[in-house]
Amino acid sequence: MPLNRGDRKSSLSLDWFNVSYRSIVLFVLGIATVGAVVGGGIYYKYIYQGDPRARAAEAIASAEKYLEQADGEKIPDEGQDLKATAQRLLADSRRHFDAANFEDATRAAEQSQMSSRRLMSLIKGEAARSAQFYKIEGDVRVKRAREMVWIPAEKGMALSAGDQIKTSSRSAAQIIYFNGTITTVTPGSLLEIKELYDNPSTRIQQVREQLREGRIASLTQEPSTQGSYHEIATRNSVAVTQDRASLEVAYDEEQGKTRLAVHSGKTEVKSPEGGKAVEVEAGEGVTVDRGSHVSEKKLLPPTPLLEEPIDHKIIQLGDANDGPVDLSWQKVPGAKRYRLQVANQALFSDTLVDKTVPTNSATLPGTTEGSYYWRISALFDDGTEGPSSEVRKFRVVAGTLSPIGDKEPPILIIDDFLPFATQVIVRGRTEPGALLSVDGTRIDVLDDGSFTSVIPLRRTGVVKLVFTAQDVAGNTTRVERTVTVDTY
Repeated sequence: MPLNRGDRKSSLSLDWFNVSYRSIVLFVLGIATVGAVVGGGIYYKYIYQGDPRARAAEAIASAEKYLEQADGEKIPDEGQDLKATAQRLLADSRRHFDAANFEDATRAAEQSQMSSRRLMSLIKGEAARSAQFYKIEGDVRVKRAREMVWIPAEKGMALSAGDQIKTSSRSAAQIIYFNGTITTVTPGSLLEIKELYDNPSTRIQQVREQLREGRIASLTQEPSTQGSYHEIATRNSVAVTQDRASLEVAYDEEQGKTRLAVHSGKTEVKSPEGGKAVEVEAGEGVTVDRGSHVSEKKLLPPTPLLEEPIDHKIIQLGDANDGPVDLSWQKVPGAKRYRLQVANQALFSDTLVDKTVPTNSATLPGTTEGSYYWRISALFDDGTEGPSSEVRKFRVVAGTLSPIGDKEPPILIIDDFLPFATQVIVRGRTEPGALLSVDGTRIDVLDDGSFTSVIPLRRTGVVKLVFTAQDVAGNTTRVERTVTVDTY
């Protein structure tokens, strides 16, 4: 029953506690300490870390620490060059710092750290195991070794032995290994990295992959020494490459069949249980059945040579919203049909056109504004498909190419410059539609202006790379970067 106002009893409760002067002092000091920590964190994150001079000083200090650690150990003869390189780069960093060239000082210090870490691995006899994502298109997932959860892949994400990579029907990825090998994981595939082995003392480098479903394409590099190899295994076959080669391996789990095509170099194929290996050379292909029996070698159609349009051509539509684009390529002897693929992305994760044509030309009707990638492969009468041609790009533009009187040079920013074996991974951004090259070699620029490229470094020592971006009005921007290439 609700109470009337007069039925309520008023009550007053009093409570208190004693506070000593010592407690007040400690409380004030605690607040001050927390404020100092928070303020220091804010300063470090937003002011100190954003200061090029501070970043350079921190990089130099780290380089000094790494070199001091390595210098305190017994360095084998094969490590003396690495030590000299680390010392020289550290000296270069200090010199740049004194001249207030803080970005150059930071880069030199980071390269010095890398040489010192490699030296420590050599001293300890440890294997340097490293791989990372180079390009990603669409929804690519990774499952770490001994974990159950699939996580989204990211550019630059490090990969280790036991990791699995899964692509959906509309996604693809490229992985670059410590020895420079690049593996492309095509749509609808599942790949596991089985082993990454790099012994600095013997220079033997070994990579083992397990293709569980789908198709991969690998471009292997020159071996560091005898005993190095790249292995691609499926449930019923093992393909081993001991030299520079380009090959594709496809595995159909439902049929239990493996298909291997070698486009350059050579590969040995055998059963997982061992036995005599079959050597497959450039321009040849084999299939392996469920019982691990390797078929007779079959010749593949040659690679078509593309003609028109030239690479990175800009096609103007004028006032129209769409228009036809003509494609042509050279005839391949013995080919009866050709497979044409067109996509908006370089790895062809989601194709716009995928069809066969009877002649060495085709027309794309109603092409709208945007960037397009295209490639061709030849087919024999029995359906045997040869290697795809080079990938070319063209851009369709509506209206005029650039504003009249444009004199503003394009931006050119290098966000990442990561030495990786005898190559360097470069990521950055420029003006959308700009033509970008490094020492005369074209680099693909995406529609948003971003770019990612692996640049081979063909000599040891200090290498200077010159990046040039040119917009459609002819304005250019140049950026130079240096990298030190070591061999051990």
